[in-house]
Amino acid sequence: MPPRREKKKRNSEKKKRNSKKKWLGITARYIACGIAIGIAINNVLAPPVIFDASSEPGESFTDPIGFSSIPITELTPLSDVWSCTWFPNDHGKCDELLYHRLPSASSNKERMIRGGNLQYQIDSQRWLFFGDSTMKRLFDRSEIKQVLISDPLEEVRKKCLGHSICDEHTAERCELNTNFGLPFAEVWVQPDPDSFEGPKVYGAENQYCTDCSGCQTNFMECRYLFDPREGSGSVCKNHKRRYGGYITMEFARDKEIQTPQFSTTQENVSYYISSRWNTPDLVREWGKPICVLGTGNHDVLLEAITTKAFTENVLFMLNTMKPSCAHMVWLGNTCNGRKSKHLQTMKQMKVWDRAVMKLIESNPDLLAMMTYLDVFDASLTFPHADFIHMDDQWYSELGTFFTSFM
Repeated sequence: MPPRREKKKRNSEKKKRNSKKKWLGITARYIACGIAIGIAINNVLAPPVIFDASSEPGESFTDPIGFSSIPITELTPLSDVWSCTWFPNDHGKCDELLYHRLPSASSNKERMIRGGNLQYQIDSQRWLFFGDSTMKRLFDRSEIKQVLISDPLEEVRKKCLGHSICDEHTAERCELNTNFGLPFAEVWVQPDPDSFEGPKVYGAENQYCTDCSGCQTNFMECRYLFDPREGSGSVCKNHKRRYGGYITMEFARDKEIQTPQFSTTQENVSYYISSRWNTPDLVREWGKPICVLGTGNHDVLLEAITTKAFTENVLFMLNTMKPSCAHMVWLGNTCNGRKSKHLQTMKQMKVWDRAVMKLIESNPDLLAMMTYLDVFDASLTFPHADFIHMDDQWYSELGTFFTSFM
């Protein structure tokens, strides 16, 4: 082909490409304008979706369909420094956050009997989970129970849990005082409705019992051995030691455990941890426990409770537990998007989660030692076992996330 004709052909093809780009650009602008107009019209005509910290249980709520669901998804954590949103298949930010915020395990050099004068660097740490049946299922239906109870019990059998000797504690719904070794109150006091205290049903009719039938306490209790030879074995190879457990705490404030000294579960559990778990010798070897807490599913059932009252009780709970813990992780509520007669609605649990986040952020002392794990969005689309509880796979994957730091 002659050079002039070839050049003319190239220029023609170039014009066609430029014309196509120009047409695509114009089309894209028209589509963007159409979307913007659609959103504007929707915002004018759609019923407002407002998450107000003063919202109460039982208020009407428009199902999040189409553009009107945008306000829900835009309620992100207030700060990416101390909170994160966890998804089963996307938790890189939460991994990084907890890696930086969780305190390091206690490190001890320990002489092992085998090998004579050999010394090993041992890191030791304890974890405790507090909550209702959703937290109990997380504990039981994941690796957490294996790591914090089953494996340590095997280490105890081999005398490989450091200078400690330990026992497993379990408690049914009416055995909490006995299980913790706490005396009963001289006079049992009914929950105060003005303070929005639990229990509400079974525990209110049966003294020293829980409302929850599936919240059996299960934890390890260890005591320090002053003669290290009693706690060292000849087959110890582990350089990492962990133990802990789950303790029922189904309300932010309740009277299920009462003693002559304290009238609430929260005060008595904190006292128990301080006096039995956090002795000077155990803290020196293990440090204080990392505490994972969450509440809301039972509190919402208390008659006439407001968001303000709930957050005041959460503040009581956190301030009470704070001295007993090295760090506290608040595990937000899961939720169900289906309509139901249950009070644990999608709107209510989101409002309360948001209120707890604001509470923590406004309190410098709590903010300094807390991390917030938001699982609300992930739970919307993940399979549920029932209206309140998630599928076992959820608890397994969330448990694996936690054990990766143990």
